[in-house]
Amino acid sequence: MPYCETCGTELNEGTTCPSCASGEGQKSGPEPEGLLWTAKAPVISSRPVVTQLILVFVIACLIVLAFLFLLDIDAGLGAAPYILGIMVFFIVLGLIIAAAIQFFTKGGPTTEFAITPAGIGYRAGKESKAINRATLAGTALGGSLSGAGGSMINISREMDFMAWDEVRSITVYPKERSLVFYRNMFIFPFALYCTQENFEQVKALAKKYAPDARYKEKSW
Repeated sequence: MPYCETCGTELNEGTTCPSCASGEGQKSGPEPEGLLWTAKAPVISSRPVVTQLILVFVIACLIVLAFLFLLDIDAGLGAAPYILGIMVFFIVLGLIIAAAIQFFTKGGPTTEFAITPAGIGYRAGKESKAINRATLAGTALGGSLSGAGGSMINISREMDFMAWDEVRSITVYPKERSLVFYRNMFIFPFALYCTQENFEQVKALAKKYAPDARYKEKSW
């Protein structure tokens, strides 16, 4: 589907923009080259967040297993079922905590997002930082190496940036007004959660700065 270059409204093939024709979509001054905004980042209701949460614990578990196998193969084989069980436990616990976080923060932690000519980025707010450190302390006191490792990965990703030449594909979820950007290596994608006012602008800028990326818009 084409988009209006002035306001980002989705158009049918061969039609003019009704918003701009009526004057509603016209901007005063030049189109901005980038945007910086804050928005609620949903946790349990966001598929990318849930996927990354599971991925973090799986990676942490594999690192622990690899370390044990390097030290002693028999010890690694003996500990594998217990470590896998712990991983499943913390994934379930993580999902429960994610649901609680979204409930008590009334929609998710507040996060800063940016889209610029150089790339896209986000920075966790105070709520997310406090949650990550509390989770690290809890898993460390509980003696879970995989849980603590997952928490440390989350802390390391409290701020992230992706240059446009790293973007392999973009998936848009209109219902939650989010864009998920996937890297060329398919490692650690992240989402930009938009406001109702800037969602169309963010989509237009993403198409402008990443014209070669595969673009997909979900209808659900």
